Amino acid sequence: MNIMWRRDHIRDMLHTIIPRITGAVSTYNDLPAFVQTGIMLEEPMKDGYWLVGFQYELSGHLYSLGRIPRCKSAMLKHLKEGDKVLVAGVGHGTEAIEASRLGADVTAVDLSETMLKHFRKRITKEKPPKEIRIIHDDIFNVRDTGQYDMVISNFFLNVFSETRVREVANHLGTLVRPGGYLVVGEFVLPEQGWRGIVQTINWYIAISIYSSTTEAVFHPVWDYPGLVKGAGCTIEHIEYFDILGVNLYWSILGRKIG
Repeated sequence: MNIMWRRDHIRDMLHTIIPRITGAVSTYNDLPAFVQTGIMLEEPMKDGYWLVGFQYELSGHLYSLGRIPRCKSAMLKHLKEGDKVLVAGVGHGTEAIEASRLGADVTAVDLSETMLKHFRKRITKEKPPKEIRIIHDDIFNVRDTGQYDMVISNFFLNVFSETRVREVANHLGTLVRPGGYLVVGEFVLPEQGWRGIVQTINWYIAISIYSSTTEAVFHPVWDYPGLVKGAGCTIEHIEYFDILGVNLYWSILGRKIG
């Protein structure tokens, strides 16, 4: 029988075996570095942004007339110095670098090596005051249950299918400590009337481009407040970002129940 081992199988095995040998491993953070960075013996990790990752930050800024960068950083005002923050799908790292400047201990996760390459260049250029821990891996392989004061998902959930997006949101919720925050920045759910038509067009232009150039799934706008609630959080605040009076993006602040 030909048995192929994926990195998650190896990680689970080591997570079980190593504590019995050394007594030293209790969390994902304690696993060997080569496991954390995501070894895979079956196939290399896919980089869905190899084609367009270089212009991701610039195109988002231009397309939204600067609203997307503001949306990404909107809820950082709720951080305190020393808070532990995880940024899922960090991209070029706007919010990760700003969180570091605010004194947070930041972990940044992305499956795309292209994105992380540009993020590392930005770190070198901007020199945030605290070191940012970078994980090149699938977010499901981050298993720091209840370890973060804030988990941030900005324009990350919108790449997934209807079934998958619930699974991802729920997993992010498990990483937030009780009383901590889950932050989701995204395209707004279209409302009724002419504003809803504008909001719908704004979304479908964006997803049409990215579903044809990346591995993002083509779909309608998901109910992101509903996903935050489904992840075990209550909605504390929603901040909107408009163009000419039409809300196009929102940052949703959820507090973990516990």
